[in-house]
Amino acid sequence: MKKLLVAVDGSDAAMHAASLALSLSKATGGSVTLAYAVPPVFVPPELPFSAAPIMEEAVKAGEKVLREVRERLGSPDVALRCLTGAPAECLAELAQAEGFDLIVVGSKGRGPVSRVLVGSVTDRLVHISPKPVLVVR
Repeated sequence: MKKLLVAVDGSDAAMHAASLALSLSKATGGSVTLAYAVPPVFVPPELPFSAAPIMEEAVKAGEKVLREVRERLGSPDVALRCLTGAPAECLAELAQAEGFDLIVVGSKGRGPVSRVLVGSVTDRLVHISPKPVLVVR
């Protein structure tokens, strides 16, 4: 496992996943890339404004989350990627296109009714990714 892609969203679960991925990379001599996915914003055409300013702010917020996670990890050599689009799909495509060996994601508890303790992005990613996905609890 030389190239690890870690999905982060600012949650404790994602931070735990990032910490574990960093430990794995140190043990294997690999590298870690943190990724934040900004979901698309839909603005109905009848509204008099564009989604562009909203997306710009969302990307800035995502970049801030990435920097904060890297700082909390205490590892300045961790690469950062801010993606736009459906999160699970963006992560799966990036992992495939750039030859990542493993995608690491956190698990989010959402109650017994919804997805049996696995977040919807994580659940979708596990099902569509051509690369292995490690779900960290």
